[in-house]
Amino acid sequence: MAVVLAEQWQRRTAVLGRRYIYSRGTMSAGTGSATSRIHVLGAGAVGLLFAAHLRQAGHPITLLLRSQSAVDRFERQGSRISVINDWVRVHPSRRLLLQPGEDITPCTIDGIQAEDIHTDNDQQGVISKLVVATKAQDTLQAFGRVRMRLGAQSTVVLLQNGMGVFEAIQREFYTQPDNVPAFIVGTNAHGCLRASGDEFVTRHTAMGSCTFATRPALAACGAPDSALELMTALAELPLDVAVVNWSELHVQLLLKLAANAVINPATALAGCHNGLMSSHDMSTMSGFMTLACAEIAAIYARAHPHLHEELSAHAIEEYVTRIVQVTAQNRSSMLQDVASGRPTEVDWINGHLVRLAHQHGVSAPINTALLALIKLREAAFEERLNPF
Repeated sequence: MAVVLAEQWQRRTAVLGRRYIYSRGTMSAGTGSATSRIHVLGAGAVGLLFAAHLRQAGHPITLLLRSQSAVDRFERQGSRISVINDWVRVHPSRRLLLQPGEDITPCTIDGIQAEDIHTDNDQQGVISKLVVATKAQDTLQAFGRVRMRLGAQSTVVLLQNGMGVFEAIQREFYTQPDNVPAFIVGTNAHGCLRASGDEFVTRHTAMGSCTFATRPALAACGAPDSALELMTALAELPLDVAVVNWSELHVQLLLKLAANAVINPATALAGCHNGLMSSHDMSTMSGFMTLACAEIAAIYARAHPHLHEELSAHAIEEYVTRIVQVTAQNRSSMLQDVASGRPTEVDWINGHLVRLAHQHGVSAPINTALLALIKLREAAFEERLNPF
């Protein structure tokens, strides 16, 4: 079914075409039908970026917020999201993507609805299309709040770092093939940050790309219409989107997991930008990267033997090195979490690799150490907050 959906989308793109720029100004939303409305769970930098783009493309959007007070704040400031396109300043060559008359001032999109995630499910109705952009460590609890609003005709997009979130949702909520929604998994390489002091403003700091694929169906009935509709909506966004088969995305996710497992904890512990890892005088760090990539390759070789060539130690190290160079000025999400005293996604990154290693009888001392050190850093912050 995943292959069929990708092929259906590819045929449709011949008619739909692609757009790569922001439309200028403010767009207001109509109410939209229940089946056309897209709900976005997670109003962090990534969730706001996707909500803004989807609304600007004409889709009715509802943000699912963590409290009624958050809904009230959103409505008081005009029920709008602002996106600051910092990527244009950082990459001036990308100005070629702007049409004459376009500018790079904050783009404000209004007419967006908001709901309290804790509101009684019976009052809010069925969710046809759901984009989940919460942090990996928050996803199970957040998903549980809306799970009863999803059915066999619903489609869910997962946009988390790390791996294992889909499997955790399956174990927790869908042990039987009844009333199971379709799932689309995405990987996002765009840089974005929440604007300091502005709850509903996101800074698009680096222009990257996105790739999406449908997971093989958990239910026998296959993918609903909402899956193709939501995939088409995502594919039309000006975010350099690709739609591929699951087998292709799986390799990309495993490579991204390797990069996150090497870069994120190292920069979080050192308190440095990504680029310092490839500094010319950091031969020790180069050795660390080589050893870490070799360990990850050994884990993958046992867990995914059919992908041995794509996930060799050389291929992984080459990929990680390229990511370090491309994101040299970035602060990893784990560094941002550690600096702010927030829980990190380490359980879904290095933790996932450690669990995979244990399942397949592979030694993983580097990832075990990185996992332990980041967990210690989290515990140290908790101790400072609660000393007694």
